[in-house]
Amino acid sequence: MEGSPYLSNDLLVVEILVRLPEEALLRLMAVCKSWKSIITSPEFCSLHLSTNRHPSKILLITRDRGQFNPDDDTIPKQRYLLLDNDEHLPADPSWLAPFDFPFECPNTISYHILGSINGLICISLIPSYFWVDVEVNIPIVLWNPTIRRCVCLPEPNFSYMYTSSIEFGYDATTDDYKILVIRRVGGSTTTTTTTPALEFHIYSLNSHAWRGGFKMCPPAGTGERGDRRLFCGTDAFAGGKMHWLVSNEINYDEVELDEFELLCKSKSLYSFDVAEEVFAEMALPPPDEVGVQPVLTVVRDSLHLVQPTLGLEMPIYWTIWVKMDAGGSCDMYWKKLYRVDVDVTAKFVCFLKNGELLMDMCPPHLDDHGVLAAYDPRARQFKDLEPLSLSQQRAVGSVRSFNHQESLVLLDR
Repeated sequence: MEGSPYLSNDLLVVEILVRLPEEALLRLMAVCKSWKSIITSPEFCSLHLSTNRHPSKILLITRDRGQFNPDDDTIPKQRYLLLDNDEHLPADPSWLAPFDFPFECPNTISYHILGSINGLICISLIPSYFWVDVEVNIPIVLWNPTIRRCVCLPEPNFSYMYTSSIEFGYDATTDDYKILVIRRVGGSTTTTTTTPALEFHIYSLNSHAWRGGFKMCPPAGTGERGDRRLFCGTDAFAGGKMHWLVSNEINYDEVELDEFELLCKSKSLYSFDVAEEVFAEMALPPPDEVGVQPVLTVVRDSLHLVQPTLGLEMPIYWTIWVKMDAGGSCDMYWKKLYRVDVDVTAKFVCFLKNGELLMDMCPPHLDDHGVLAAYDPRARQFKDLEPLSLSQQRAVGSVRSFNHQESLVLLDR
């Protein structure tokens, strides 16, 4: 530990403490002042994080059945589950456990998780008037459930719609957590005579302040309007970059493309380098046949794209791609890994460490609801993970997932 800030007689203590789990360290803070000083130091928190880097849990968000009802300020209830992700064991129903939020905020009807990085969960609080197409200041919180600490972001000097793209990332070069808000300004989205611009604002945890109003010029080849629709909430932070799926809004009256060609040409991948604070764009791999909305997911800090496809005989299969980045934006390309075939209707949720795929499955004998299941692509078998009592009240296809790990982030703040 060359260059360590610790005294020589503390080094052995640090070597032992850094290998302990977070809950044990929180208890050991009460042993003596010197141990508390070590555990709460920024150097120890960073060292502990780098020693225990791999996420071991998956945070799942599901939504109950029902419709949004603006008349009585209600939306279908969201439920939160924590799934243990053990690479040495097959998936088991006992891995699922309830996960609750401690926040109680006025005029808030739900929470929207934006991402989880290094044990820090970024949450936006959904206001009761969220369906109104107006610009507001939506409260955002950074929360570490392991140490039960949170940071409320300062109110920005700009407003934005609930549907704006809000993303969460981490700058490893400065050990800083950043939140990016992309909002549409000016122009009109209903005519082709004016071009709405996109601008972005950045919050830094290190400075605890917003800065921005930076304009995003549409990249070349977006068409005359330059109008771009970002599919937000991907939780696709990998390799120091945030990622979005982007749809170029095409004037269908002025182009002569069939449905398949439009599908291939109308979507691309946008990325934002959190350290350099620059954007880049790359095309998506072409779908094999009739594709639907692809899914971005992260495996061991690498961005993967899961491309669902409906075959000619209607079973769904997925093509798995990984984004390769040899350097700058000009060196990015897609590498095809493998294809997964299943014989039932199912929606991909995420990869498990043991090589299985977590699916929201809709088997034929369940007419009105689905069930969370782990799919073994080698044996081509499903294993139910979700209790029947929970799956019966859940809306099919409503599951979102986030990689999560326990950490001491925020303990030194």
